Amino acid sequence: MARGLPAIFVHTPKCGGSFIAEGVGRRRDRHCFTRRHPSLRGHLTYLDYKERFPALGLNIDDFMTFSVVRNPWAWHVSVYHYIQQLKGRNKEKAADVHERLTKYSFSDYLAWVDDPKTAEKQEIAAVHNVSDWVIDENGKISVDFLMRQETLEEDFAIFIKKYSLRLAAPKKRVNESVHKNYRTYYSDSDAALVARRHERDIALLGYSFDR
Repeated sequence: MARGLPAIFVHTPKCGGSFIAEGVGRRRDRHCFTRRHPSLRGHLTYLDYKERFPALGLNIDDFMTFSVVRNPWAWHVSVYHYIQQLKGRNKEKAADVHERLTKYSFSDYLAWVDDPKTAEKQEIAAVHNVSDWVIDENGKISVDFLMRQETLEEDFAIFIKKYSLRLAAPKKRVNESVHKNYRTYYSDSDAALVARRHERDIALLGYSFDR
């Protein structure tokens, strides 16, 4: 990335990935070995990297790891609208889920995610906790530097300074899904549903419905 620093971006879905790619540089991002190696593609968690690296002769402790997290209530609104707005190849790859969510209200979507009998929901990241991407086998946050979607510009600037990186933060957010403030989509019962599903996010990351 800069000055020979080996780093891994643990990319939590719908949490600033396009912003980070723009800040790191699209060319660097495209040539990152985690994007090119067949066993390392996709939205892998910290634990995924840790478990897969030894087969490649690598150790996660030899890398600086960083990630972005997000308020889980806002995360669900973003995922819901992102899937509805899919186009082209991305739409084709998630055709069944896209078709379903174009017919669902946001409340229907949350009920669908929460239904243990819904097998196809496993195709979307939001069946997990946001913190699943950044914890180790003991449930502790293990990435070296954690940014938040809500303060991404400021956090990225701190990240650059901390590691003396030759990078520049993008001037604006990238690839944002289009929707209103997340709070407007929630009834009290739906907000409580997300609180129950994301107890670990709330405890580890300090999020609440209002922040």
